[in-house]
Amino acid sequence: MAAGTTSFKPDFFSSLLDIVICTHGDSDHVGGLPALLDEWVGRVGQLWLPGRWVNVVPQLARDPAKFYNQLVRELDAELKNPSEEVFSVIGAVDGEEVKRGSGQDIAPRPQASDVEPAGEWHDGHGWSLDSEETLSEPEWFHALRRAEEDLANDDIATRALKSARRRVNYRQKQLVSELEIRIARYWLDLLKTCEAIRNLAVAAIRNRIPTRWFDFEGFEKTRQAVGGARGFLLPVNAVEQAAPPTIRALFLHLTQINRESLVFLAPPTNERLGVLFCADSPLGNGPDFSCSFLPTLPMPWLPIVATAPHHGSETNKIAYAHLHKWARVAVLLRTGGSTKQPGSTFLSQHSCLRLCAKCPRGGHAPMLSGVFLPHRHWHPLPLIALGRRCACSVSI
Repeated sequence: MAAGTTSFKPDFFSSLLDIVICTHGDSDHVGGLPALLDEWVGRVGQLWLPGRWVNVVPQLARDPAKFYNQLVRELDAELKNPSEEVFSVIGAVDGEEVKRGSGQDIAPRPQASDVEPAGEWHDGHGWSLDSEETLSEPEWFHALRRAEEDLANDDIATRALKSARRRVNYRQKQLVSELEIRIARYWLDLLKTCEAIRNLAVAAIRNRIPTRWFDFEGFEKTRQAVGGARGFLLPVNAVEQAAPPTIRALFLHLTQINRESLVFLAPPTNERLGVLFCADSPLGNGPDFSCSFLPTLPMPWLPIVATAPHHGSETNKIAYAHLHKWARVAVLLRTGGSTKQPGSTFLSQHSCLRLCAKCPRGGHAPMLSGVFLPHRHWHPLPLIALGRRCACSVSI
């Protein structure tokens, strides 16, 4: 996800990305970002990353071989005696509940307590990357910058990754049970995530891109989002933090779980509509994700633009109920995904304009899509939409 430009005028072809965000570890969210950072040298203002990764970046950057060895050892331990944590994460990634052989269900997350919503939006006029409100980088990441020469070179990292993949593939071929095979496949996906995380961190260091970290778990504990750029881009379900590393299994820091995907809001001003970047989040947590994140935010006084949660997937259908209770949605913008997306709930959103930047289901080529106001200040004229309207039907 990228947020630009340096002005608040609608400029879809800006040569500057103020903020580039990775919301979580899915390959379709993280895989292409390292190349973007390398290609846009000097034109990316900041990089915002999941706080879970603070526990894996230092070792991945300095000693990838040791990191991958430990990750493979964790796989061996899980294959011998699967933990509750691995049951939980595999079930969440697959979009289903995973049960032990005894039939005992994984306990649901407790529902967070309600929090009094905030009052008013701050006007974002005059915001800049050099604002005094911008938090400094955590010391551990700054130390990586200072000792850039100590980072493992790319050839060493590539050899270590290939070795780990060979070992996991070898183990997978020896497995029989469906659960063990799923665990091994998940580990192969984690290795892809590790490669992208390392490449992202190294690109940020080499290209001198300021980097900030946003923690989903910190939000779950307090139900208060903190940090971001006031008036320009705010976390909805995360706390900006510089937490020190914690002692946990490595795989628990490499989350690919959609329910923990970071959500950000570009709040509305007199000069632009608000934009909610939903990523792959259901926009809530607790039982069946019924406890919405959005009531902790002020209600927008104008319609907003929202990206379709998880490419319009039906697994995130509750997100639309959360959206409509909080704001009037003028445009739903979706892109990518698989031929199974969008789902019927996305297609039933007739109260708003549905735009598709890229649709594997329809087989269309990517198309620049968006919406902007016809004048610098809002007044009741139709929005100007750019791009392809969704033409999928439930029967496809």
